[in-house]
Amino acid sequence: MINANQFADANKASMNSLFGLSSQAMQGVEQLVKLNMQVVKTVLAEFQEGSQAAMSAKTPEVFMKLQTSALQAIPEKAASYGRQVQQIITDATATHRAAAEAQVAAAQSKFLEVIDGAAKNAPGSEQTLALAKSAIAAANNAYEGVNKASKQVTEAIAANVAKVTEAATAATAATVATAVVG
Repeated sequence: MINANQFADANKASMNSLFGLSSQAMQGVEQLVKLNMQVVKTVLAEFQEGSQAAMSAKTPEVFMKLQTSALQAIPEKAASYGRQVQQIITDATATHRAAAEAQVAAAQSKFLEVIDGAAKNAPGSEQTLALAKSAIAAANNAYEGVNKASKQVTEAIAANVAKVTEAATAATAATVATAVVG
């Protein structure tokens, strides 16, 4: 059976895992905040530069060129931002998935260790041990199925984000081109 030290060790390991996952989640949030702060700084600097250039334009043609140039850069900047956000989320998801897989493997190993220890001390427990191992194998198969489905969903979401970003970029570029020509 499980003793107090094993129970305390298991709780300590669970808490360490929880704090580790929380720390990893915060790193992802920090990366998103850093990216967004950089975007705000860049937008403000470009706005200031564009405003000064527009105020110094001597003719309407020069002013329109400045506006057109600024508008044409927007789609690629938006696409770049979308790719960066997607990469941060993809990396964070992969890190959490790897940590969860390690936790499941460790928990299964410890559980089997406890069952094996209990089986050695109990006469005629081979059937119980076989049943426990069978239950763990079934749970592991279920986990693998859920994990595989989760990976597929993550990949599908990433692909859809990429498609939406590309479509939005193309639509914005077409709109800007039409506005410039018109």
